[in-house]
Amino acid sequence: MKRSLFLLLAMSWGALACNSAKPPLREQNSSRTEMSATPFGVHTEGVETTPMVAQPTQTPVSQFPEGSTAASDSGEIDVLQLTETDTDFLGVYQIVPQPYSDFIKAGGRVVNLEPMETFFALWVPDGYESMPSRRVMVIAHGHGGNAYRELNNELEFARKYGYAIVAIQWGEAEGERMFSGQQFYAFMNAALRYMEHAYNAQLDKCAYRGWSQGSGISYEVTYLDRINGTDYLRLTISHDGGMMLDASEMSVGREFVTNLYDGVYGLDAFEGKHFYLYAGEPGQAKYMRNTAEVITNLGGVVEQLIEDVNAGHDGFYRHPQYHEEALDIFFRLAP
Repeated sequence: MKRSLFLLLAMSWGALACNSAKPPLREQNSSRTEMSATPFGVHTEGVETTPMVAQPTQTPVSQFPEGSTAASDSGEIDVLQLTETDTDFLGVYQIVPQPYSDFIKAGGRVVNLEPMETFFALWVPDGYESMPSRRVMVIAHGHGGNAYRELNNELEFARKYGYAIVAIQWGEAEGERMFSGQQFYAFMNAALRYMEHAYNAQLDKCAYRGWSQGSGISYEVTYLDRINGTDYLRLTISHDGGMMLDASEMSVGREFVTNLYDGVYGLDAFEGKHFYLYAGEPGQAKYMRNTAEVITNLGGVVEQLIEDVNAGHDGFYRHPQYHEEALDIFFRLAP
């Protein structure tokens, strides 16, 4: 009964929102839609969307979701004691030998986080420590993915523009087990503090890029970054992993998105946070449009919403212009 009432309120509120005086999306061609940083509220022809955010409660919740990890608790990891190595203790390098070999040839290094049961792969450009802007791109792979392949997908751009990459292993390579958004936040916190210690990285000049399920947890990770005051992320790049209209159907982030829809985290859940959203499939376009509306209604800024529905689930990788656009926004937000 509660959920039915909520859905009715959400749809009623969404209808009012769509009729308000909000600027339309700019359509560049028939398959691609961009959205400026203005509030989201106009639907693209042919994409069915039901806004899923009712007016939240007026009492903001400035605490972690149940079961999450505080910013000061990185799983008993002392980043001063971390060391770099060639291989991960989980043996992922043996499961994906080609991506791993490419990663090593590019000069990548591995930092094992054994107490947290994971590791991260990193790459740093030559002369990084003396650069005026020492940015970091944090990357979350998708289901069955791995940190080595995701780092390799970012490498061309990192070399060109001179930023560091941290790719976190947050699931089994070619397996089923995935960690939660709260756990990923703890991994990210440890990894970025290590980057500051080892490479003098500027932790107020970071971005997050997540694909598929890595995109699905991006909203919770960004929320945790805000409420814990770490404020690492200047931009969150989420591609092909939107908030589904029925949060119970999501593979990851179900509890967080359900609470978000129910107003548990207040009116300002994404206050001050910036997002770049991309969808390469018709189904994901629907979810990403819903995601854009949720973010905007809860205080965030959607810098761009890209729909290229014929590109496929991996379209972001195969069309580098989208990557370039996202980086342009990142560099503007983290000069």
